[in-house]
Parts: sequence; structure tokens; C-alpha cells
Amino acid sequence: MPNKLPTPSAEQIARSAQLSAHIRERIAHNGGWLPFDAYMNAALYTPELGYYTNTLSPFSMWAQDGDFITAPLLTPLFGACLAEQAIEVFELTGQANILEFGAGTGRLAADILRHLAAQNIAVNYQILELSATLRAQQRAEIETVLQGVAHQHTLTWLDALPTDFVGLMLGNEVLDAMPVKLIGMDKGTWFERGVAVEEETLVWQDRPTHQTLPMPSEWLDALKRSQSRYLSETHDQQIAFIDSLSHALKSGVILMIDYGFPAHEYYHPERNTGTLMCHIQHVAHDDALYYVGTQDITAHVNFSALLPTPTSSLQVIGYTSQANFLINNGILNQLARIEPEQQRIHANRVQRLLSEAEMGELFKVMAWSKGLDFAEDETIQGFYRGDRLTRL
Repeated sequence: MPNKLPTPSAEQIARSAQLSAHIRERIAHNGGWLPFDAYMNAALYTPELGYYTNTLSPFSMWAQDGDFITAPLLTPLFGACLAEQAIEVFELTGQANILEFGAGTGRLAADILRHLAAQNIAVNYQILELSATLRAQQRAEIETVLQGVAHQHTLTWLDALPTDFVGLMLGNEVLDAMPVKLIGMDKGTWFERGVAVEEETLVWQDRPTHQTLPMPSEWLDALKRSQSRYLSETHDQQIAFIDSLSHALKSGVILMIDYGFPAHEYYHPERNTGTLMCHIQHVAHDDALYYVGTQDITAHVNFSALLPTPTSSLQVIGYTSQANFLINNGILNQLARIEPEQQRIHANRVQRLLSEAEMGELFKVMAWSKGLDFAEDETIQGFYRGDRLTRL
């Protein structure tokens, strides 16, 4: 962790104090201890106080006044590639509908809509976003990007999942912001990490638990024998979210882009402190108690946990790296069509999206389908080359 973390603004600190008091009340009502997933949920989503729900938006162009940069902020070619993938889904379903979750700045939606308009494709674009602050920012961003662009798109914000949706469901860096539990083992005994209060200050506190991590049995045995300390995350809310999408989707494809690993990498014995990470003013660190509500809190995705159960109505149809997915959807061809004076700028940004040392390998893309007739070896174009389903 950095020796000195950035100090939030006075307004952010005041809002953090309000949120901290709210969480302390919750801890008191919960017997003096709050499991981490409940704390993370409060830190990110408490109305008007949480990181994603207050008026001090964490997003901006290039996030210069925010805390992180997402792929759509690097280049519109990211959205263009997702638009190309969407076109194939439209052809498969016969309807041009997109539902995006957690649309951030709105830049991804704007770039998708602009690319589709250039091909004379009108789409019904829905955004599920609970933050009024982010809704306003998304609307302004989309209107700015589409200003002067002839189109027949319709744009709607939703408060809840629709029923019988047909088309493409899309989430970019949505799963990593869903609360996780912190489960660990110390000297052969399982514990759950939560948050307590000491002298009006939020502190970590571990409690015994019967819950375990979904590690291979041989790793668990070795961990017990070593008497070592190990801490990682479980992802019940991510799993429940994908399950909820299976009920909302009538026919189409679910596409999720996020950073993470398959289970055999996620729970590797050497990754003994988990993947929990915080971001504040472009500084990454692991202190999730620092000025609660002023920083993002995330955990990597265990993509193996998102494989459909035998009773699920979903069929998993692809899993690959972000680099493979974008190349399969023509990002290099898109780059070649940019005006020469802009090519170098966008080439550098595309390199960040594709590079194994940056976002290209850490970020993965996973797709599920429902109501479409995919044979076992069939998939959509984003997974034509480099599909890694067998590694999950």
C-alpha cells in the first residue's frame, strides 16, 4: 500500500463522516459487528452518501477529477467493437435492443449508439442505473456525443430489471463492484472478516465461521497443514445477479466484461491476501476503511463461479481475454479507418486495451445465451478465436 494516500476534499470528508456514523449505527444494531459484504454495500450504495450514490460523481472525462479510468474513456473504438457484437445479437434475436447495467459516465452507451447510427441501425437502448447523479451525467454525455448525429435511437432509464427482455444485456466493470464476503483460514481455523467499532473508529474484526472458500481439496489440505494465514473473497451477489438476469432474459445474450480469473488462479495458494482493491484519485491500495464513501472498493471476479448450474436456463457460450474479444470484433480494422493525424493517439490507447501488461489480459469477457439455438461448439464473433471456456 502507498505510504501516504490522497486526502479527500473537505466536502468529501464531511460526507464520509456522515456515512461512517450511519455504518456505526448499523454495526450497533447488528450486535457490534458487520460482515464485510454488508459494509461494502453501505460504503458504495447508501443513498446520497455512498461512493456511487452521492452527488460527487467519481467519473469524469479521463477521470482527472475522479479515481480511475475505464476502457470507454480511453477510445470510442471500445464501444464500436461492442456495437459490432451487438449487431450480431440483433440478427440472432430479430430485435435491436440493448440493456446496459451501471453505465458509468454514459460514454460506452454514447459510443455504441454513435457507431450504430453510422450504420443506419436504430436501437432501443435501456440503462439500469439507480444513482440519480449518474443518470444525469449519462444523459448529458450521450446527448453531447450524439449532438448533430442523425439517428432514430430510443433511450430509457430503468429502476428495475425488465421482464421477457430480448436482445443484448451488457455490463462493463459491473461485477467487480458487487459486495463480497471476506473468508479466510488462520492456523487451520476458518474465519470471516467484518467491521466493528473501537472508540468511534471503524476497525477490522474477524469471527469464526463455518463457511469455506471453494478451493481444490488438495489446496485446502495443504493450507491446514501449513498453519498459514489465507484470506480471499466469495461472490454470492455476483452469482445471484447473473441468476436474476437469466429470469429477466427471454431471448438473447448476456455479456460481462471485468477483471478476474478462473477459480484455479483466483484461489491459488500464493494469492493469500485476496483481490480486494480500492481506488482514490488514481491511487490503488487495500485499505477499505479509509474515508468510507470517498473511494471505490472492488474485488476481482471468479469467472468459474459464474458458470451456469445444471438447473439454469442459461448456456455459457464464451470466455476469453478482453484483447481477444476486441480483436475478434475488429478493433484493428476500426483503428485503420481513423484519420491519420488521430491514428497515433488512438493506437496508444488501443495498445492499453490489448496489452497483456495492461488491460488486455487482466480483463476477461464472458457470455451467456438464452432462447437461441447454439450448438455445443458454436459461439458469437467475439469468441471465434481464443475462447477459454475449457479453462474454467
